[in-house]
Amino acid sequence: MNADLLLLVETGLQGVVQAPRVAEIMSPDWLCHLWFVILCFLLTGYAILDGFDLGVGIIHFLIARDDRERAAQAGAIGPFWDGNEVWLVTFGGALFASFPLAYGSIFSAFMVPVMIVLFCLILRATSLEFRSKAGSRFMRFVWDLAFSGSSLLATFLFGASVGAVMGGIPIDDSGALKLEESSGMMAEITFAITPLSVASGMLAVTLFALHGLLFLNLRTTGEYQSRVRKAFPALYAAFVLVFVATTVLALRDMPPVGRSTIWIAVVATLNVLAVLNLPRAMYYGRPWGAFMSSSLVIAALVFLFGRTVHPNLLTSSLDAAWNIDIFEAASTKATMLTMLVVVCFGVPFVMLYTAITYWTFRGTLDLSGGHAEEGCIDQDTK
Repeated sequence: MNADLLLLVETGLQGVVQAPRVAEIMSPDWLCHLWFVILCFLLTGYAILDGFDLGVGIIHFLIARDDRERAAQAGAIGPFWDGNEVWLVTFGGALFASFPLAYGSIFSAFMVPVMIVLFCLILRATSLEFRSKAGSRFMRFVWDLAFSGSSLLATFLFGASVGAVMGGIPIDDSGALKLEESSGMMAEITFAITPLSVASGMLAVTLFALHGLLFLNLRTTGEYQSRVRKAFPALYAAFVLVFVATTVLALRDMPPVGRSTIWIAVVATLNVLAVLNLPRAMYYGRPWGAFMSSSLVIAALVFLFGRTVHPNLLTSSLDAAWNIDIFEAASTKATMLTMLVVVCFGVPFVMLYTAITYWTFRGTLDLSGGHAEEGCIDQDTK
């Protein structure tokens, strides 16, 4: 009797564990897809939030006429830039925890660009801090140059790296970079220089510059805001030209993965509509509408990038069999489940911190001192 009862209980438990819903949720493949979505979400958050302060750095000398106005521009992003970079740190940690093989291959292949980007981010941070402590106008100008140059170079390398991944990189079956022995050390840098990667870098520069311009449009009033609006048409035209060129090169050079899916068509259409809405929002004096449209453009581009490479994390330009996909690169099931719990608790805190920061420093830009005026930004979107 006891043996029959035990057999019945074991059979029932096996039936529960093997139920379609539970098996689907607990499968490693499902976790791989979920972590890929989480990475795309974190990358989108970083690109939107840190994108505008990188953009302000890129156009640092475009709008401001003197040292006082450059101080005001630095003050506009002062409360936000360090918190925005938390999203990049979280993205890197999540990539390492969920797909360690891809993490190692990416940082091995892009070692030089990664080191340059880290140097630029450190220089950018120190230049903002040292600028406020500099006693002479000349040294403030030097730190302004460092801030603008590091923002420009970091943004270009971010975009160029994405373009290189889209077009494929020369990795072998072990995920290591494979170059000709006669290529020399420079080949470790030049292998990623392609028309698509250069165009992607320029797209990131023009898009973030436009995003930063629209952020300044939110944070300013009066004559300074009028100059921001006057600079919009030229910057918008440059972005559209680079956007079209990059799209053509991507369709030509990218592997035809997922191009025919309905989601790509829908998001691409929304992306084009958001791009077209930018001048409309500026014409009707809707700063929030313009800024949200540029944010939507960034989110759509990250989605399109993720959807077209999925399920691959790295595409080999040597042999498609050597692609590193999410299943091959994934951590153990236990690791992904544990980190999923961490993400469920950690990411909401990051989002809450971000929301509190933006609400606390929601004022308009005071050009007389470089800080935010007390009060709220006009959010009228009529």
